[in-house]
Amino acid sequence: MMTFKEIDERINHYEDELKGCYQVIIRLDKATLIEIDNSKKESIRIRKMKIEFFCFVTTSYIDLLCTYRNIKRAKSDWERNFSIKIAYLIAYETINTYHKYKGEIYKAVLKEEKDFYKNFFDMLNRELAEFKYDFDYDNLMPKIRNKSTAHYDKNFSEYYLSYGLIEKYGDKDIVRSFLYFINPLHYFTNALMNDEIDEFLFLNSWLS
Repeated sequence: MMTFKEIDERINHYEDELKGCYQVIIRLDKATLIEIDNSKKESIRIRKMKIEFFCFVTTSYIDLLCTYRNIKRAKSDWERNFSIKIAYLIAYETINTYHKYKGEIYKAVLKEEKDFYKNFFDMLNRELAEFKYDFDYDNLMPKIRNKSTAHYDKNFSEYYLSYGLIEKYGDKDIVRSFLYFINPLHYFTNALMNDEIDEFLFLNSWLS
């Protein structure tokens, strides 16, 4: 994992990229309003979707880095567990949104490219399946999210028990584990946004 200094540098770098991407999205929105050719409108829509996909993954990535830093700097169990809860929430919401974008991207690619993209997403989904297995995702994630993170359960016992669920997996680094999924996805969305998808995508994304 990176040092705190490297994390700070990476967060600052991608924050600047997100600001730039946002300005491009605004320009594309304006272009859509004045464009009358439907095929050109569709091209703008796909272009915007690719940028937004990158922005979504980048946001998740730097949020995870912030959370990781806070976990390592925590001065109490409560503070540490609070940051771990946030990491669980980030993972939960990232996975849900990833599936929405994946479907949209797959529908937008050319017919002759579908197998190539399918192979990449299959590899990514295997990484995700391993993460879900390691953290008992289907059972654990909704409980932590619904009882103590995205919501405060009225029943304090239910709320407090969510900390027990976190402690159960306390020896596992959820941020590091989820980055094994996010890193190649982030590389992919950057290449997709810049129209730099090539035959080395699989290798380069997993080495990123």
